[in-house]
Amino acid sequence: MKRRTFLTTSALASSALAFPNIAVQPLFNSTEIETEKPFKISISQWAFETEIFGKGRENYKLFKHNLEHNPDAVLQGSMKNTDIIYKAQELGVSGVDLVSTMMYSKRDDKKWQRHFSKMAKNEGIQLVCMMADTQTKIGDLDQLKRKQSVEDHKRWIEAAKELNCEHIRVNPFGSGTYLQQLNQCAESLAELSEFADKTGIKLTVENHGHPSSNGAWLNMLIELTNHSNLGLFLDFGNFFMGGFNARPRRWYDETQGILDLAPFTTGVSAKAREVKMDGTITDVNYDFCTAEVLKHGFKGWMSAEYAGKDLSNTEGSQAIIKKLRALQKAHSKS
Repeated sequence: MKRRTFLTTSALASSALAFPNIAVQPLFNSTEIETEKPFKISISQWAFETEIFGKGRENYKLFKHNLEHNPDAVLQGSMKNTDIIYKAQELGVSGVDLVSTMMYSKRDDKKWQRHFSKMAKNEGIQLVCMMADTQTKIGDLDQLKRKQSVEDHKRWIEAAKELNCEHIRVNPFGSGTYLQQLNQCAESLAELSEFADKTGIKLTVENHGHPSSNGAWLNMLIELTNHSNLGLFLDFGNFFMGGFNARPRRWYDETQGILDLAPFTTGVSAKAREVKMDGTITDVNYDFCTAEVLKHGFKGWMSAEYAGKDLSNTEGSQAIIKKLRALQKAHSKS
């Protein structure tokens, strides 16, 4: 038995003993298991942010400073950023969504990017998405800042290309009124969609807070941009519109949000926060959300991400993956 296989199998066995009610997924040939499925399953690198960052994000002001001036200083955890491909193997999935802040120092290092891509391919893992989180906003009121943001994102599009990702996720963040942000984001997205198209990468936006978590606003943004290379990375449970310090808190109706956005969906963040000890997920209606996106022809990747506090990140991810596997089976029969 190879050392990695032994270590992975041992880790799975230990997890099963510690958390017996959630079935552990066995190792498998990922190419074979995903063939002819209604959708594919990946995991999000962000699901393991505590293991990768460690204490690197405790002081957020320092974290933002370090990203620009000493980005490797934020990586203080027990997992290397490249270890996510072995975590995918452990959890029995064949794809990974990457996070730009976890490889910020490598954004222009094409040699490193190609090496990581080859490393993942050799392990049977597809690097699916680059989630680009920059400190600039594509919808900023200031035109010069918008231009800077477009250039920042182009660097990540080029990195996604070297990593052999299928798409890059951009945050439609901005400043000003909802209408101003709509027009400003659309202007930037049109340019980025065209640039990404020429590199062979799909551009996606996500419902990720503030106006973007308003399903009607995001629907209009995609229609206003009107570019064939722009799609949606749909977060099933992210319809919180206000800032975390805003009172009262503002939410968009989740059911309406799924109905608004399902027609544009090309990728899914299958995030959940409330997962019970028996694996039951209570904060996201996966059955409804999955049926809705599949109804509109979705055939892409669903990225499992546990964002709760009650279970370990591995245990929570196992529960979400178990649910997604059940939905794969259910919709394969329909």
